[in-house]
Amino acid sequence: MLCPNLNELPPPPPHRTGWPWTEGGPGFPEKMPNGSGWPIISIVTPSYNQGQFLEETIRSVLLQGYPNIEYIIMDGGSTDKTLSIIHKYEPWLTYWVSKPDGGQSDAINKGWRKSTGVILAWLNSDDTYRPEALLTVAEIFGDQQNVVLVGGAGNTFNVSGTANIAGKVFKGLDPYAMLKRSGGVPMQPSIFLRRRVLDDVGYLNTQLHLVMDWEYWIRIGLYYEPEHFRGTNKVLSNNREWKGTKTNTAWRKVCEEHRQVFDAVFNKSSSDTKLEQIKRRAYSASYRKQAILAKRNKKFIESTRSLIWAWYWRLRYFPLSRQKKNKIKVDF
Repeated sequence: MLCPNLNELPPPPPHRTGWPWTEGGPGFPEKMPNGSGWPIISIVTPSYNQGQFLEETIRSVLLQGYPNIEYIIMDGGSTDKTLSIIHKYEPWLTYWVSKPDGGQSDAINKGWRKSTGVILAWLNSDDTYRPEALLTVAEIFGDQQNVVLVGGAGNTFNVSGTANIAGKVFKGLDPYAMLKRSGGVPMQPSIFLRRRVLDDVGYLNTQLHLVMDWEYWIRIGLYYEPEHFRGTNKVLSNNREWKGTKTNTAWRKVCEEHRQVFDAVFNKSSSDTKLEQIKRRAYSASYRKQAILAKRNKKFIESTRSLIWAWYWRLRYFPLSRQKKNKIKVDF
């Protein structure tokens, strides 16, 4: 499908201006710079009761101007205004459905199975793409056939999308660092994959509902050598930080899922000695993170208990004489 232009889409709500309301993306030449046709890019948006943000998300995809796109929305049976927004943009959607599913990972997997794109990504229903995001990743994938993952920079905005809270650049995909820190995840909406990743690594883990992206990047990083990843400093997406995100409302479950991933990765039969070397450090970092989050949420007994577990794992890893020389870094 060819992306529509600004005049073809429904008018934006009153008082909404700028990208992607009153500004559209650039036009595209018929061919890529290398002379080949533009590859199909398939974007899946998992959605559930986030109608307040969904229209902006949809427009940020459709107004990319990209000449060969599949856009799929997998809604989990929303009861807010989500369906009216989907119907509003239905002519430009490749596929959509609204019915109960097995969670976000399940919805994304089903969307990817419906897709045919050479390049894949998912964009959550409260996030947006920046102009020329798809152009940027298509050119990188087109020029470097050995690349299976492209990561870009991203911004984090407040709930209204009016203030830029933070920015993050893509620094590569280091699975050992992500495990060791119990975090350090790249900006998810700025990550794009070549379809062969699904054949080589598989789909998202449907048993995970909060850290599925983190686990997926680890799995990909353990499977491929670093030369198969490319980064760009261009800002590809805007991530939205607000109280209703699952990461903020289910912080305890995030830490539990981290350790669920640890159990699977570290207990798997492997000749990778690096994994054994960071195992106890990873568990310690996870419990320390839980202690910090518990204290932030005024769960002081839980915070103390988690700190005890963090020290238990740390003491198992570090001799006492090395404690002051080695500090465990925790990333969020």
